[in-house]
Amino acid sequence: MQNKNHTLRYHLFFEWEMWNDVMKPNGKFFYDRFLWLVILFISTPVFAFPINLTADWKLVSGRNLDASVEDISWKELKSLPIPKEAVQSFSLAKDTIYTLTLLKTFEISAQEVQELTLDGLSVHFPLLSNVYEVFFNGEKIGEGGFILNGKIVRNGFKRHIILPIPENKVKIGSNEIRVILSWNPGEELDVYASFDSAPLVVDLQSRNLSILSERPRLILSFLYLFVGFYHFLFYFKRPKQRYDLFFGLFSMFFSVYIYLRSNAVYELDLDPLLQMKLEYMVIFNITAFFLLFLDTFFESKVSFVSRFYQFFALILTSLIPFSSRAVCLLLLQIWQLSVFVFALYSLLIMIRALIRKNRDSIRLIAGFIILLTSAIADLLGSMQLIPGLENYGLLKYGFFAFELGIVFILANRFLRVHNQVEELNLNLDRKVKERTSRLQDTLNQIRELKVHQDGDYFLTSLILDPLNRYNVQNDFIVVEGFSRQKKRFEFKQWKKEIGGDIVIADEIVLKDRKYLVFVNGDAMGKSIQGASGALVLGVVFRSFVSRTKTVSSYYSQPPELWLNECFLELQNIFEAFDGSMLVSVVLGLVDLKSGILFFLNAEHPPTVLYRNGVASFIEDKLELRKIGIIGLESKMKVKTFFLEKGDSIFVGSDGRDDLLLGVGPEGIPVINEDELQFLKRVEESKGDLDLLVQGIQNYGELTDDLSIVKLSYLKEPVRLESISNHNLSFKFPDETYFKYLRLENWEDTIYHLENLTSKISSETMPPVFKKELAKVYYKAGKYEEALSLFEELISEFPEDLEMIFNASLIYKKIERFHQAIELGERVLLRDPEFLDNVVHLAESYLLAHKKEATLKLLEKAERLDPNNSNAKRIRIQLDSSIPDHRNG
Repeated sequence: MQNKNHTLRYHLFFEWEMWNDVMKPNGKFFYDRFLWLVILFISTPVFAFPINLTADWKLVSGRNLDASVEDISWKELKSLPIPKEAVQSFSLAKDTIYTLTLLKTFEISAQEVQELTLDGLSVHFPLLSNVYEVFFNGEKIGEGGFILNGKIVRNGFKRHIILPIPENKVKIGSNEIRVILSWNPGEELDVYASFDSAPLVVDLQSRNLSILSERPRLILSFLYLFVGFYHFLFYFKRPKQRYDLFFGLFSMFFSVYIYLRSNAVYELDLDPLLQMKLEYMVIFNITAFFLLFLDTFFESKVSFVSRFYQFFALILTSLIPFSSRAVCLLLLQIWQLSVFVFALYSLLIMIRALIRKNRDSIRLIAGFIILLTSAIADLLGSMQLIPGLENYGLLKYGFFAFELGIVFILANRFLRVHNQVEELNLNLDRKVKERTSRLQDTLNQIRELKVHQDGDYFLTSLILDPLNRYNVQNDFIVVEGFSRQKKRFEFKQWKKEIGGDIVIADEIVLKDRKYLVFVNGDAMGKSIQGASGALVLGVVFRSFVSRTKTVSSYYSQPPELWLNECFLELQNIFEAFDGSMLVSVVLGLVDLKSGILFFLNAEHPPTVLYRNGVASFIEDKLELRKIGIIGLESKMKVKTFFLEKGDSIFVGSDGRDDLLLGVGPEGIPVINEDELQFLKRVEESKGDLDLLVQGIQNYGELTDDLSIVKLSYLKEPVRLESISNHNLSFKFPDETYFKYLRLENWEDTIYHLENLTSKISSETMPPVFKKELAKVYYKAGKYEEALSLFEELISEFPEDLEMIFNASLIYKKIERFHQAIELGERVLLRDPEFLDNVVHLAESYLLAHKKEATLKLLEKAERLDPNNSNAKRIRIQLDSSIPDHRNG
């Protein structure tokens, strides 16, 4: 009855105000208005709806649905929101979820129940926080959030909650609403009495639903988004006007903030905590973008204060995603306090602009004052510093006034620009003639420069032509090449081309064995830049090959070390250009007799093998970056491949893959990215180089320089495993030999092998037999005899890494460290992950008193096996006194 009487008084008060409106200040009575007032009194019934529920609640700790209204455990609340003192009066356990139950009773008459036949009844909660359940006369009519195993797994706080009340639950007389609230310690617990001027009421469903109507809010949100996007695009047209960027971000962020504060955002079904975090992250940056806009608009630069405030906003924003709801509320309060500093500094910028008599500032100041006033009013309302003052959402309307000021400023600037354009049009004819004359002079200069440029291209091509040769003839291997540069030109009567691709092939002798040496390079850059790189590569490589043919220290090197030294010389030259000149290469040697291919690939397309009609890559991963990049020496690896009779090797630049396949629907060129297409072209051409080039051009248009070198191996290779023991008059290895090996009886093994040796001459002794004899000599400690055989075998069969490694170990044991290091380096280049060799080589360098090399190898060994005992022993010996054997 109390609520009903209160509502009746409200209507009487309203009618009394209408009575006063019909009176003039001089007391004269207007009879026509009085007549309408009487009719209104007679025809208008006094409804109980809406029933205001903001006062006279009861509160109890825990979840309580059974206690009657008269239960003494209830605590009285005069009005909402819930005072902090009321919550603190309960003994709540720490570090657990808190739960309270609120109870409100109100009266509904029989006449009022009859009114519900035309419209339903509902209750409107302005805001509930956090997890909530609402019961009307014992039946649950709504809930939000979710609790599982004593933890809040989904938050439930929400604005403008409208819960329909079942008609069959409405009683004549006393009705009750119970609200169960749960929240984490430190979070906000509340039932708002009002939000956006909409109180907590029980009212007809249609009237409550009208609260959710937000057309003006959403229209303004779209308008601000459009204006912000317009300024954002304007910035990309004129990047110097940075204030367009900051104002665009400010307006778009403000649009997003309005949407997040609307009821429409609940259609996304986001977790309320996530929604709140997004809202805070947006609003924290709005003020920062506004300060940056003011600085760049009036000062043409960003001040220290604005940068600091921007950094402050970014710190708060970055903390939000990782914070609980309680911490988020604390961060919001910190930001709210900073807004007063923001407002003062913004006013300072505006006042300085006014003092300088900036015309735009005069137009902007009015809108800014309205914006600032509405923002401060909303801020004070949200902070609840003044009793009865709410956040009425005035900021969105204040911002509209500010946007209008910006529109007038931009219109004024447009008029100024328009006037300047008209002034320019007056002198357009004269300026066009001047520009045409200048353009003709420029064109003549360009033509003259073009002639000079083509002359430079021509001279460069004359230097490159002698280097770009690959005519090699022998009985073992056939070399074919193709080169086509992208840049073609005419100089006088000559037609030439120039680019960064180069192919070179030659024959050299290393350790009395003939090798084919080749290089296919692709220098970085187009035309003259690429040609410069190819020129440097060709000159340095040709110089190194020439020295190999004349200087004993070069032609006495094994193939692995020769490739390593050649690569390092190229690397040192290109490093001098500080990364402005890089080149990808495949650098290789082919042992003509054994058919072994030794090669390095520095970020060149993979090498292709064509064997028995099938094309395949012989490389599975990239080992080296382009020559010229610092730090390649530590990643060196010499790869090997064993050629068979009839095999063909194809090495080519990336022009073979970078083919233009066509133009996409949006006019974007479609470039081939499938390197397997080259394998298909090789197979289609059946290994024929001319048909291969034709197939590539048929598949797509060349977009880069293209060079391909083809190596065809003609003979049967001579290798250790290819020579059998069928010429022997006895079986080897026999059972006796295997028995001695199992028993590790080396003396008897040697005796047995030497008896067998006496049956054959040294000229016909099979290499496999020699290898077994050398290994047994090594096991028995007869190093000189083992070394003699290993040296002979390594010279004839350089493919066997085991023999090279064993020979290196013997050299170390007999204190010939230079030879031990040379063989160990060969093994290291071909198998950098061979741990035993890395440790052995480190010890050899240590004994040769080369501490720096020892340290590098020990670091490598420790990366391969941190617990290697031999590596630890060698590291301990580094500081010990090592006898000087460098003359050994």
